[in-house]
Amino acid sequence: MKLNKWYSLLVSFIYFIYIYNTHIFEGASLLEYLNVLANFGAILLISSWLISKSVIENTLDFIILCGFILYLFILHSYVTYVDISYYFNQDYVGNPFVNIERINLIPFKTIYNDLLIVVAPVTVIQTIGNIILLAPLAFALLSLKILTNKNKVIFTIILTTLFIEIFQFIQNFSVSGYLYSEGGHRAIDIDDILLNTLGGLIGVLVFILYNKTISNNTVNKKDVASN
Repeated sequence: MKLNKWYSLLVSFIYFIYIYNTHIFEGASLLEYLNVLANFGAILLISSWLISKSVIENTLDFIILCGFILYLFILHSYVTYVDISYYFNQDYVGNPFVNIERINLIPFKTIYNDLLIVVAPVTVIQTIGNIILLAPLAFALLSLKILTNKNKVIFTIILTTLFIEIFQFIQNFSVSGYLYSEGGHRAIDIDDILLNTLGGLIGVLVFILYNKTISNNTVNKKDVASN
């Protein structure tokens, strides 16, 4: 069963076929091929490392691992995807700058505005999305025994959300020198960190409930077998 966990990499190649068909079209340039391969390769390396750390004891664990690998690719596509071809196809005008309007360092400002001031389906969905964004990561780290200490999992979630915000800040700055970039399209918000961390806590709680359910089912099966 330990060797079988590597079959989960098939999920990544199925996803590769999907993004290849989505991003590569007839007459695509070498840069567009490089774009797909670089983004896919980066997450493939991370996925392989996490698979090597995972512990698969049954079919359910394997299913969770497959879902986790797919989740990593989808997460990357939403929050850390890098369009390499952009830096070669757009006109560079120089003078990169930091777009202050896309940065919020006041805790709960965006949450308050989205849920109490400018209440709309998109703002509610955005808030809920930030909560659940890293919940699967926390759950998978524990259920696959990549990490077994819940405090370390929460710390990992905090580091991950910090990395995402810093990465997006750097990405904004790197494109700000290009024509019509408007200082990048990513929003850097301390409330995202708060909501992502809350999601991590929810992921840990879901694992605790899941673990208790699995343990109770195991005990019940043993009782039935003994009778």
